[in-house]
Amino acid sequence: MQQIVVWFREQWTEKAFRGWTVFFVILTFVMGGEFCLFQYGILKSIRYLMLFWSLALIAWADQKSSRISNRALLYLLAVRTVLLALECLSYQEYWMSLMISAGAGLVLSGGMFLICYVIARGGIGAGDVKLLAVLGYWVGGGAVFTVVFLTVLSAAVYSGIGLLLGKISLKQEMPFAPFVLAGTVLTMMLGV
Repeated sequence: MQQIVVWFREQWTEKAFRGWTVFFVILTFVMGGEFCLFQYGILKSIRYLMLFWSLALIAWADQKSSRISNRALLYLLAVRTVLLALECLSYQEYWMSLMISAGAGLVLSGGMFLICYVIARGGIGAGDVKLLAVLGYWVGGGAVFTVVFLTVLSAAVYSGIGLLLGKISLKQEMPFAPFVLAGTVLTMMLGV
């Protein structure tokens, strides 16, 4: 925990990080209001907001260092497992569906990007594959395809505009976690 506090203090010295944080605090309230409109249960709302903030911090770190922390991903797996257990206890008649959905999300999302990792030979990082597998575990099999589609779409739009404006080149590496964050937020805002 102390490492997280130290890291956060280091990042807080940057003006861009403070702006990023303020933007995400505002977005948290917007999404919380939307979750109320969609009549999400308290556990689903907590799960989505925790995922949102975790992805925001991972995206920031990936954008800065082009690395995704394995420790952060393990924490996300552990927290999701606890939340999944709570959801199974709260909705006992649906516990099997909840377990299958979480497992399917992990396997489908992780599997799709593992195939991309093998085919692209460095075009996508191993951290991105692990991040997408964990994300699938969090959102479940029903929402994972929407998240993946919107993630890839946001990356394609950003890359296309960047290429047209001459801001990026075809050989330039880009961190993928910010696009994962964008695809996830868009999915949440659509009520999936």
